[in-house]
Amino acid sequence: MAGLVIAVVQVFLSGSASAQTSDPPTDWVQEKYGWREVVTGVDAANDQWLAYSGMTFALRSADIYSDGWRLRVGGGYGRYSYDSAPPHANCEIVRCDEEGRTAQRFEVAHSYAEVLLGYHLQLGRLTAKAFAGASMSSEHHLKRDPNNDDDGTEFGVKGALELWLTLDADSWSSLDLSYSTARNESAARWRSGWRLLPALSIGPELRYDKNIETGSNAWNGRAGLFTRYEWSGGEISLAGGGLWRIDEWSTAAPSAYGNVNVLFQY
Repeated sequence: MAGLVIAVVQVFLSGSASAQTSDPPTDWVQEKYGWREVVTGVDAANDQWLAYSGMTFALRSADIYSDGWRLRVGGGYGRYSYDSAPPHANCEIVRCDEEGRTAQRFEVAHSYAEVLLGYHLQLGRLTAKAFAGASMSSEHHLKRDPNNDDDGTEFGVKGALELWLTLDADSWSSLDLSYSTARNESAARWRSGWRLLPALSIGPELRYDKNIETGSNAWNGRAGLFTRYEWSGGEISLAGGGLWRIDEWSTAAPSAYGNVNVLFQY
């Protein structure tokens, strides 16, 4: 994964200059774009789902595509489930009593919120957005798990970097990175799109997610396909594929996933 991220970053850095990215596309003409951007979506996989929304404001910029400062607020709520056996009882030196240690299903409610200040910068073909600010992450077991004491609300700082590179008139690539000290959450997503039509793109995506719940040597990985339809002032994207828990490069708990994301600018 680290090699892939490095390779993608190198592609971004090596892009040649151009007058405009496909954000918005070069062949669209509009007199004025909005200075607000709203995003909402739902992400779901086996035993987990998340609904989220957010809003970005262009501060002292002509519109959402012009260079300048940005203010972003967002949050989400979801749940996930997992199986866990109760702690050992009557342990002796050489063995522990396994009687009654049937695995139980636990459900966890998760919510988060963030307020970030950032900057939008156009560098030829490359659009770069960097954000930093405050974040909150909360976990709450609906039924207490004696093996897990991570419930509660954590506050911290968050940083995010979003890159979009127009490769040519028919293709583009994007890379989103983020890290929050609240529950030690990190994420990365890479997409590469090919335009079937000026407004319709398809392509592969890869994603990495990790927090204190995944464990010190484990992370969640995704590999799938997406389709993205855009218009002047908005877009909708659908994605799906496979999800795995990866522990020391051994995969476990395979699942299908799906995502729908809608964005408006006004």
